[in-house]
Amino acid sequence: MMQKEKDFGSQHSDEASHHFRGKRPEEQLLYDRLVDAIIDKTLRPGQHLNEVKLAASYGVPRSRIRRVLERLRDEAVVEFRLNHGAFVSRPTIDEAKDVFEARRHLETITVRLACAKGTPDKIAELRKHLTIQHDAFDNLRPNMNRVAAEFHLMIADIASNAVLSRMLALLLRRFCLIQSLYETRTGVLCLVHEHERIVDLIAANDAHGAAEEAVRHFDHIEKSLDLTERRRAEIDIYESLSD
Repeated sequence: MMQKEKDFGSQHSDEASHHFRGKRPEEQLLYDRLVDAIIDKTLRPGQHLNEVKLAASYGVPRSRIRRVLERLRDEAVVEFRLNHGAFVSRPTIDEAKDVFEARRHLETITVRLACAKGTPDKIAELRKHLTIQHDAFDNLRPNMNRVAAEFHLMIADIASNAVLSRMLALLLRRFCLIQSLYETRTGVLCLVHEHERIVDLIAANDAHGAAEEAVRHFDHIEKSLDLTERRRAEIDIYESLSD
């Protein structure tokens, strides 16, 4: 369950100094990189994020690393432990249930709005993304979780509500941490066929049907998680032995 922080930093250190001198702010680039690693499950819940090593890996001042980690702390995906530094958050059972409930209701709203506001061009973009999803999951691409998350963000974009889009992006990051901790299946949970049905219903402007399909989609995701205290106890024991 636990990974060393050097595993993440060393993967990107050769390219970091070049990319972080680009047009975009260094802190935003690092933030995006860490978020992608959380969604891709390269960074795991409970993993230590060593500021000194990250600063060295990316060739940026430690103060900038700290600001990025504090931003992620404010989004509840990083936590600071007294005298130990920053760690990727480990959502509790109650936090996981709250995040799941919030995401379920939020995405039900977004698919309804997408039905009202979807254009042929936007629907075509969703169908094109379904092809990318099939490729990612069929070939077990390292970014398949990020690809699946992008699909949900695309629907939120069609809904044309910036507040909902921001809220969903935050929930998706926390949800990936929940999956990392509590998923029970040894294989990859692929529900692209359900994404396809949601797109068909959005294209048909069937708001009720799309909302119902979204609920079924989240029911299936929930069944892949073991949100029990027994599971949490197993995680705590495993990680205590890994320290």
